[in-house]
Amino acid sequence: MLVYLLRHGIAESEAGSDRARELTREGIMQTRDVAEKFKRHSPILDKAIMSPYPRARQTASSLQTVFSELQFDVDSRIEPDGDVYAVMDAIANFGVQQLLMVSHNPFLSNMLAVMVDGTMKTNRYIGNSVLVCVSLDLMAPGCGKILYALQP
Repeated sequence: MLVYLLRHGIAESEAGSDRARELTREGIMQTRDVAEKFKRHSPILDKAIMSPYPRARQTASSLQTVFSELQFDVDSRIEPDGDVYAVMDAIANFGVQQLLMVSHNPFLSNMLAVMVDGTMKTNRYIGNSVLVCVSLDLMAPGCGKILYALQP
């Protein structure tokens, strides 16, 4: 299985709440750049999920400018403080070969650390508009291998 972890683009620093923050113009442009790079890898995505936060939705929308047929499901389990282990269990039950997740930190960095290292104690930081491709033969902690990362 291939899991693509994509952190939202650069967001405005101030808004009414963290939940309400939107992407900056730079964040939108960087995400489009990464989407173009991602397309060169010719992914065959079975499923795409995104956080319900506006900046994740805007990041997904930027991807759809490159992958016009890509449809996203909203999944509140992948919000910033989501439960990595519960999401890994859910992914195992999706029955897909390639999954794209558009989300936030600390969730995505924790997910990457658990997938690859089996623990959140390793610091596997994912920056804004960075996409990381992880290959897993088994959806379990420590069973993943990073194949590549794309940056703006």
